[in-house]
Amino acid sequence: MKTKTMKTTARTLFLHASSIALAAALVACGGGSDGGSSSAGGGTTPASLTVGGTAAVGAALAAAPVSIKCVGGTGTATTAADGSFSVAISGASLPCVLSVTSGTTTLRSVAEAGSASSVTANITPLSEIIVSRLAGGDAAALFNNFDAAAQAKLSSTALSDARAVVVAALKDAIDLSGVDPIKDPLVAANSGKTGNALDQKLDSLGAVLKAGQTNLGEVVAALAANPTAPAVVQNLLKPAASSCAALRSGKVYMLDPYEYDLTPDKIPVSTVDAVALTYTNEDGGVFKLVPVADSPCAFTVQGEEVQLYVAKSGVILARTKDDAGTMRAALGVPVQNVPLAELSGNWNVTGYMADTYGATPAPFFSTYAIDGAGKVTGGADCKGLDACVAWTPQPGEAFTVHTAGGFVTSDSEGSGRLFPVKNAAGQMALLGIAFDANKRPLGVAIFSRPTALSLPSVDQVDNFWDMQITGNGIAQAVGDNQTKIQSVDAATNSYKRIRTSDGRVDGFTVNKPRDGLRYRPAGSSVGINGATITYGATLNTPLAGLGLTVYSSLGPNVFFGVSVAKP
Repeated sequence: MKTKTMKTTARTLFLHASSIALAAALVACGGGSDGGSSSAGGGTTPASLTVGGTAAVGAALAAAPVSIKCVGGTGTATTAADGSFSVAISGASLPCVLSVTSGTTTLRSVAEAGSASSVTANITPLSEIIVSRLAGGDAAALFNNFDAAAQAKLSSTALSDARAVVVAALKDAIDLSGVDPIKDPLVAANSGKTGNALDQKLDSLGAVLKAGQTNLGEVVAALAANPTAPAVVQNLLKPAASSCAALRSGKVYMLDPYEYDLTPDKIPVSTVDAVALTYTNEDGGVFKLVPVADSPCAFTVQGEEVQLYVAKSGVILARTKDDAGTMRAALGVPVQNVPLAELSGNWNVTGYMADTYGATPAPFFSTYAIDGAGKVTGGADCKGLDACVAWTPQPGEAFTVHTAGGFVTSDSEGSGRLFPVKNAAGQMALLGIAFDANKRPLGVAIFSRPTALSLPSVDQVDNFWDMQITGNGIAQAVGDNQTKIQSVDAATNSYKRIRTSDGRVDGFTVNKPRDGLRYRPAGSSVGINGATITYGATLNTPLAGLGLTVYSSLGPNVFFGVSVAKP
C-alpha cells in the first residue's frame, strides 16, 4: 500500500406473537375469482386452480383478507382462526402472487410457474423476504403490477435461487437449511395451540428482530441493497444493546497503529456482547461497558480510563490509555465479509501516517482505481487543494482477500490491511492500517467512494462527538458538539454553520477539491463571550451513511480528527 512519500495510498415493524391483536372469531375460508381462460405460455387451462396455505407471523393471522393474482384470474379469501385459506380460481393458471393484510402489516407470497392444479403458498415474514429478493427488492410492486414481466420472474429456478440467498443471509440467526417457508406445511399457533416446526421458525425470526432492534422492512431493504454481501444482513440481525441499537454483538477488529506487535497478519480481534454489555479482548480479558447517562451510544469501561463512541454503522471510536499512560485513539470495525468484486471502482483515500516507522504522522490524501478482480488500475497523489498527480501501479499490484478477514494490498514499498464497513443501504468504506516494507505500522487509512456531497439545509442541527489526534499520536479529550447551519449558497456550493458551545462560525465548500470531500478554509469569528476564535484549514471526508467523518489539517498545526454522529 502506498504511503504519503511514495504514491500515497418499509415496512411496519414486524409483528411478534406477543404483540399481535387480531380478531379471534372463526371465519370460514372463502374465495372468489374472475378472469379469462388463457394460461401462461399456452397449453390447456385447468378448469380451476386451487391456491391454499397459511398466513402467520408466528401466531396465526386470523380473519385477515387474502388477495391472489394468477395468470388468467384472481381470487380473494378470508383466513380462518388458524390462518389457513384456500381459493379455487376458475380459468386461472400458474404463476400467482398473494397478499395478506392484518392491521398495518402486509405480507406477500408466490406460487411459481408450473402446470399443477393445486398449490401451497404460505404467507409469512419469511415469504415476504423471499419474494422481495425475487422481485429485486420490492415485493409490493411485484404484486401490484403482475404483468408479463413480473410473471416471468416466477420460475422455479428463480424462486430457488432467491430462497438460497435468504437462507444464507439469515443463517446466523435462523437455520432454514432444508426448509421451504412457502411450500412446507405450516401450522400456526392459535387459540393456545402450539405451532409446528416451521411456525417456530417464524417465532425465532420475531425474537431475532426484537433483539436486534430492527424490523422486517429494514431486513428486506438490506438484502435488496446487498445481494452479494449477506454479512450485512447477518450483522443487522445480531443482538443490539438496549441503550444503543448500533452496538451489536459480534467480533470487532481493533485498529490501533500504536499497538506494539501489530502486523498485516496480526490485527487484534475483540468480542462484544451487546446484551451483557461486555467487551472481551484478544487475550481473553473481559471488561464491563457502562452506558453514559443521557448519551446513547457512549460508553465507558468499568475500572479503566477508556471511552467508546459507537457510530450508526457499528464502528467504535475508542479513546484508551496505553501502558505508558498516553491517551491513544483506536477504531473498532465490526467483522463483515464482503466480496472482493465490491471494491470495483474509484476511491478517495484519507489517512494519517508517518513517512517511516516511528516518525511523526501527518495527513495524506490519494485516489485509487480498482477493477472487479481487485487489480489496482490507477491512482494519484493529492496534496491539499492542488491537482492530484497520477501514478502508475506496480505490476501485479492488487487487493486480495485475507484469510483472516478483510483485504490486503502490497507493493515494494509497503502494504495495507483494510476492512469493509457496509451499511444496510449498500454504502461502504474501507478502514485499515498501512505498514512499511518491514510490516511495521505507519498509520491509518480510510477509503471512501467519491460520491458528490449534497448541501445541508438551513437550520439543520448536527450533534456529534469529536476527537482530534495530534502529531505525536495523542488522542485529545472528546468534544460533545452541536452545530446549526446558518446559511447555504448553492452558487458557490458552500455553507456556514455556528457551534452552539462557543458561537464559533466556520464554513465549508462541498465537493472541493474532489467529489466526496469538503473544504474548510482557515478563518476566525467572534464567539459568544466576545473573544476571537481562530481555526485552521481542513479537508473533511464524510463516510456516507456510516455516521462517521474523518478530517485532516492542512497546516500549520498537524492533526487528524474523527467525528461520530450522535443517534
